[in-house]
Amino acid sequence: MASSPVEIGGGFSEGELKFASFWVRNHLVLTRALYGFLFTIGAILWLYILWGLADAFLISYPRESRLTTEIALNQVMISALAADQPKNISPSVVTVLAETDGRLDMAVDLENTNDQWWVDFTYHFNVSGEQTPARHGFVMPLTKTAVTELGFRPKNRGGATAQLVVDDIHWHRVDPSVVGSKYPDYQNDHFNVVFENITFNQDLVIGSQTVGRTSFDIKNRGSYGYWGMDLIVRLYRGASVIAINKINVTHLVPGETRHIDIDWFERIPAVTKTEILPVINFLDKSTYLPTEEFAR
Repeated sequence: MASSPVEIGGGFSEGELKFASFWVRNHLVLTRALYGFLFTIGAILWLYILWGLADAFLISYPRESRLTTEIALNQVMISALAADQPKNISPSVVTVLAETDGRLDMAVDLENTNDQWWVDFTYHFNVSGEQTPARHGFVMPLTKTAVTELGFRPKNRGGATAQLVVDDIHWHRVDPSVVGSKYPDYQNDHFNVVFENITFNQDLVIGSQTVGRTSFDIKNRGSYGYWGMDLIVRLYRGASVIAINKINVTHLVPGETRHIDIDWFERIPAVTKTEILPVINFLDKSTYLPTEEFAR
């Protein structure tokens, strides 16, 4: 009886036997390599975590804290700069007065509430689509003044309304080295002019015409003389402006008292108040008379 063949390897394939032989000979090395790989991954993860903590608390946090502080400081600086910018000047409603020959007198009040800025500009009035000539105007710090257009004759008749149009606005910062700490003190020191004995007479006869006359004395009680200044004169009846005029006074020396007469050729009702607004740029050196002019 023939014996059955013996199966070498218990039925494993040649490949499986080779792998088993490889594992028996190298499993310690492979196990160590696996542990080393896992240790390396763990070490990298821990290094990443530690770096993240170090960056958060030792590097980025101080830097971000400084950034927060800088942002806060920048906000303060921006707010300070915004607060230091000049505030816009808002004009009043334009006053328009019609004369008998079709001419119009116009005026608008301007108030500069800035204590460190003055402004100059060009302006004109829009009268029912017609443009008056361009004029130059300015407003000193903490000052109320007016700009005018007098005797304008529109080509077309229309409603007695007008709009102020302002162009070429230039703001100028007041130099503390020139004016000191407060501009009003500087202006008071450089302008001590008063208007006295203000009267209005509406029964004055010139030739065959009865006209009104505003009279007053301008007295320079200060130590500065002036080459020239504009005076805007407005007549009121109650709270309403009923007449406007503007004159220029030249070569007013210290200590001088000068009598001024202004004739009004329009029919003017009873006047209850006369307002005189001097218009002068106290920061313009050419405004003032040199000392040698006082003796003339």
